[in-house]
Amino acid sequence: MQAAPKVQLDYIDALRGVAIIGVLASHAQRNVELYQAMGHAAALSPWLSRYAEQGARGVQLFFVISALTLFLSARKRSGESEPWLNFYVRRVFRIAPMFYAAFAVYCLAPVFMKGQALPPIGTILGTLTFTNGWNPAWLLGANDVVPGGWSIGVEMSFYIVFPLVFLALTSFRAALAALLAVLVVDLVAWTPLLAHPPIDDTELWTRFAFVWLPNQLPVFLAGICAYFVLFDRAGRLTAFFHGGSRAVNALWFGLGALVLLIVPQWTNDPRAVFAYGGAFALITLCLHRDPYRWLVNLPLRHIGKISFSGYLVHFFMLQVARKVLAVVHAGERLSPDAYFLATVLIALAGTVVLATLTYRFIEVPGQALGKRIIRALADRRAGAMAKAGAP
Repeated sequence: MQAAPKVQLDYIDALRGVAIIGVLASHAQRNVELYQAMGHAAALSPWLSRYAEQGARGVQLFFVISALTLFLSARKRSGESEPWLNFYVRRVFRIAPMFYAAFAVYCLAPVFMKGQALPPIGTILGTLTFTNGWNPAWLLGANDVVPGGWSIGVEMSFYIVFPLVFLALTSFRAALAALLAVLVVDLVAWTPLLAHPPIDDTELWTRFAFVWLPNQLPVFLAGICAYFVLFDRAGRLTAFFHGGSRAVNALWFGLGALVLLIVPQWTNDPRAVFAYGGAFALITLCLHRDPYRWLVNLPLRHIGKISFSGYLVHFFMLQVARKVLAVVHAGERLSPDAYFLATVLIALAGTVVLATLTYRFIEVPGQALGKRIIRALADRRAGAMAKAGAP
């Protein structure tokens, strides 16, 4: 296999920016239509409601990007003395510091400041240990511990199995075969899985069946296929997405965008998530060939860089936006569509400001601590080996 080259990943950050904006828009839509943020029942225009609702698929865009970049990073660091120990140290210190800070704000602060009851202890422990991805109540109850905690549980579940996936999938053909096999299993199993829930709460089981890792695995595998196309030997595909026709590349990009435009208006079947995963992978490939400046730009790249913090703080900023709009009586003056757009703009601006701070003062120090631990472990191993080899 080819050594992983040093590549410019600006388009990856831009896509992360798109993903978090989509997620924020989906939650703004829920605030208006489900939680009566305007002070009364309201409904967006049907077309806007469907697109905003499917902004939640930004989570799947995160999954595609995560799988691609994890393969790239693992290949780059495969020569380390303890690559998988280092992998887990990096992942924990990438996620845990900001996640635990969010736990303190969303879960503990209301208990001490407002006297609210804690979520069930099992849900808390499952969420804080990132093992919530394998229990229906824990995974979906994670949102009561940290909003959005379900998706982080799925992501961490993928981290657990990642070394096996990395060692098993050594080529584009293997990754594509795995994608097709898992996709067929998921599609065939979906109906009987829902028809025979192993728990009494059928609604909870239906939601869990959609979000847990086995159902989301084809989305991750789409990102892995994209990795092999871009950074390994995948024949003509690799050649094309490194230097093929710009016009044809634009057509492929348009096809991916067309899927994202058509699917939300065509169906709300949960299995459409696989079409989104494929479209996101295709768009990623196209942006590697041509990082279009209207998309791969400084603002979106910055939002993408702080997107993990942004994911965790945007829930708070949506509530801030709701209070700001209440002060000016926007619920009485604006149409639902306009109120939704105002919510998105206010919450996004606040999220960028707050997430920039939390990224700088929580995420970056946390990652630095992880790097120091890896160096300390390496130094200890080197010292032990030197001592063992001394006469």
